[in-house]
Amino acid sequence: MLKKISIAVFWFAFFAFFLYKLIPKYKYLTNSSLEHWGDKTSFDNSVFAIHIFSGIIVYCAAILQFTPAIRNRYISFHRKTGKLYILSSFICITTLYIMLPRTGCTACMPSQFTVTSLWLLFILLAYYFIKQRKIVLHQRMMISSFICAAYFVTIRVIDTYAMGVFNSLFTDKSTAFLVSDIFVWLLPLLFFNLYWFINKKTLNNATQKLH
Repeated sequence: MLKKISIAVFWFAFFAFFLYKLIPKYKYLTNSSLEHWGDKTSFDNSVFAIHIFSGIIVYCAAILQFTPAIRNRYISFHRKTGKLYILSSFICITTLYIMLPRTGCTACMPSQFTVTSLWLLFILLAYYFIKQRKIVLHQRMMISSFICAAYFVTIRVIDTYAMGVFNSLFTDKSTAFLVSDIFVWLLPLLFFNLYWFINKKTLNNATQKLH
């Protein structure tokens, strides 16, 4: 029961903050935001719109992919949403590669390119492993890919509520931005893979039963 409650709280908090930052009145899709990503040409605006739309699909598909009650009961539906998740991830990653060179946080750019590339790598590996019928590795790569995808929401949690901590630890502002940026995706990846390694036998058995 506690696990189910924790999952529900996580998804509620994740989508609540995502929508909070997405809604135009909170200045995420305002003109100033569009100017941040380019010169407000039709191409820039189209790339930005495609990025937001594909990102919404990624996050909506993720809740269907990673909620055990849905995944374990509706295997066929799980596979279809998995394909949607992978396709929308490819689109979202492609738009990121176009947008990131013009990011307003120059200090964050190495971290942002790294997490975007890891997202792509995990997606490719997830697709490869499912084709090889290596279900456990596929599941591990899918979850790792979502950690990278979720970075683009969770980094805004740090920016909004915890940036003061990093500014107090690092006197150089650029260093504080870079470290906070890396912290957001690297720590969850490390914790997840450590958890997976410790519980590998149990997770392997549970996953194999589902497929």
